[in-house]
Amino acid sequence: GGWKTSTKYLPESPGNWDDNEVKEFLDHAFKSISSSIEEQNLRATTIRKKRSVGMIPSNLESPIPREALDETVLRVQSELSKLKSIQVPFCAFNGGRDVWVDVGNKRVGVQILQSYVGISPRATLHIGDQFLNTGNDFAARDVCPCIWITSPDETTYILKKILLEANVVVDTEPQSSPISSPVSDINSQKSSTVDFSELERRSLAVTKMNVFTGEMEKVAN
Repeated sequence: GGWKTSTKYLPESPGNWDDNEVKEFLDHAFKSISSSIEEQNLRATTIRKKRSVGMIPSNLESPIPREALDETVLRVQSELSKLKSIQVPFCAFNGGRDVWVDVGNKRVGVQILQSYVGISPRATLHIGDQFLNTGNDFAARDVCPCIWITSPDETTYILKKILLEANVVVDTEPQSSPISSPVSDINSQKSSTVDFSELERRSLAVTKMNVFTGEMEKVAN
């Protein structure tokens, strides 16, 4: 049961991915990234997860040049696209400080949500900041309208505008939130209220997280 079973009719659904094919795919991705590190003489290391392979700087104080990140992505994309025996969807992208090759992509993610929730592409909006061919939002353009943003503040503004159009009251100046928006107050309308103060708590939590592994860092007292 669950969403995997209910969305198996979609060709690229995770419910249709073969574990052996996923393993073979990640083996090729790992090999490609390792070769790229060696050939470009990068101070970087590889990370392998259940359904992704990454390249991160060996020393966080010595970032990998943007050109080297893009070069690694383009190499991986080219090599993996030539594999006729592997049909799983994937995304290889420049994360700004790292490179990741994921099984699946945002096209698949959006399609799964559309199917599971029961909404059409025209009723879907994808907001992202990586719409170039070395970014991880690029694939979403195939399945819904998209908005290209450059900061979380822009995302907040867009969400508030959508809520405004839906006659949902937005707390424009929450006491504990550092985010502000030019959206005007519409308290005179009868509707639900959305409080964005939770963003501050989540932002603080992210600062304690290892951005490469997703694990929470221990904070010294």
